[in-house]
Amino acid sequence: MKTLVMSFGSALLAMAAATDVEAVTCANGVYRAGCAGPNGAVVARKPVAVVAPPPPKAVVVAPAPRPVVVAPACRYVNGVRVCR
Repeated sequence: MKTLVMSFGSALLAMAAATDVEAVTCANGVYRAGCAGPNGAVVARKPVAVVAPPPPKAVVVAPAPRPVVVAPACRYVNGVRVCR
């Protein structure tokens, strides 16, 4: 009987000492993830996935056309320049 009372007493003492139970529950959702514990809850938003833009295409710019200068037909006659 004495051992039964001692074991029962020690079981009660162990249950009384274990009042500080810390259970933590975490969940992972589509938009948020969070944990809830004895001291409160924490919720964190998930970052938005960043998609890299396509690389820029090479652009070739043609040079501006130069004006065409047509020189008149000129020749030298007796040391004098004559253009017609």
